[in-house]
Amino acid sequence: MRTLAASDTRFGVGEPTFAALPPVAEWAEREIFVGDTCQIDVIDRDGNMVAATPSGGWLSSSPVVPGLGFPLTTRLQMTWLDEGVPGQLQPGKRPNTTLSPGLVLRDGQPYMAFGTPGGDQQDQWTVAFFLRHALGMNLQEAIEAPSWHIDHFPGSFWPRALTLNRLTVEARLPEHTVQALRDAGHEVRVGPDWSEGRISACTREPAAGGGLLLRAGANPRGMQGYAVGR
Repeated sequence: MRTLAASDTRFGVGEPTFAALPPVAEWAEREIFVGDTCQIDVIDRDGNMVAATPSGGWLSSSPVVPGLGFPLTTRLQMTWLDEGVPGQLQPGKRPNTTLSPGLVLRDGQPYMAFGTPGGDQQDQWTVAFFLRHALGMNLQEAIEAPSWHIDHFPGSFWPRALTLNRLTVEARLPEHTVQALRDAGHEVRVGPDWSEGRISACTREPAAGGGLLLRAGANPRGMQGYAVGR
């Protein structure tokens, strides 16, 4: 809080998916859009499969460093400028990343491509999605089920906020579940009904009579994603 009080936060702080960018006269009128990570999952007619999480191509989250003339880029900003820490910025070091597109095999064969934007929430959302699907939900059911994330670790994005013991859940989670978490000692923050997750996914499996059967599902949250087949 002391750091933020003395910092230039005009271009937003924290993970871009959740960062609120206040209108600032000197740049807001020129800003055409606020960028964010995307997720693309594709399977073609021959069964070739790709999961990609493009990110890091916008300047709003990576402003130019005064006196240097260039930004650290969205990914390099995840390194630390402190001395002696594992993630310290050094020549030749590969920066950390939250990007985690996924591919799944079933019976040794490629089965599913999936992923989500969302910074430190990516692996949390996708693990829950994967388990739901593996235990019987179809793609769309697994994507739409109420989700959550924890904040109990330093954020990957500056200023690396840490909120001990906090869980953020969707309001669609049953009230008795929320209360049970609070009774167990967790600080539970309840967000909007459709706020946790940006997952998209597609699968392929042998079809009856030969060929491949392709399926896809897309996240309804924010009305930003879609699934299509042809």
